[in-house]
Amino acid sequence: MALAISIALLRSLSALQLILAAAALLIAAWAGKLPVWRLLRVSLFVLPFVGLFSLIVYVSGDAGRAWLILVKSYLSALAVLVTISSTPLPQLLAAARFFRLPALLVEVTQLIYRYIFVLSGEAQAMRTAFLARGGRPGRGALKASSGMVAVLFSRSYEKAAVIHNAMSARGFSGRLRTPEFRPITVTEAFVLLGGLVFTAGLHFI
Repeated sequence: MALAISIALLRSLSALQLILAAAALLIAAWAGKLPVWRLLRVSLFVLPFVGLFSLIVYVSGDAGRAWLILVKSYLSALAVLVTISSTPLPQLLAAARFFRLPALLVEVTQLIYRYIFVLSGEAQAMRTAFLARGGRPGRGALKASSGMVAVLFSRSYEKAAVIHNAMSARGFSGRLRTPEFRPITVTEAFVLLGGLVFTAGLHFI
């Protein structure tokens, strides 16, 4: 999180800063035994979303800023992927509570994370029903998809309401449980401090 914020706050990005930020992320991915090349490829999916803004800036005559937008977006996406790939979300949320992040933000994040699985399950069930009734990819399927989206969210909302009622009946207090955040060890404290010093030092290179 600190590295992503530091990259976003950089007004310019020199070659040395780019190399150091990318090297830090690659080392973290390697230390976490993650598929580095796959992370590098998946991070490219963020470029089409910011590519239009970069193109507009480039056409306006500011090529340096257009390049900066692309590089910052890519490094930020890579930082997020390394984080979520190396640490389960429940542990991230437990850490967020430990560091006193706003409780509402943590709860909303946890609810969205759980709701994604509800949407995925309902979408899979609707896809199976579509194929079982002779549905085939094509123009007709594209027209039907708009109605399917509405049904998907309606069914997901109904299922979420049923789940909420069941949780309330079992004494749900309004706060979702997260794993206990174990105390930080001395080694972890030094690693955390070193990471913060590194992210701050990027601004003085």
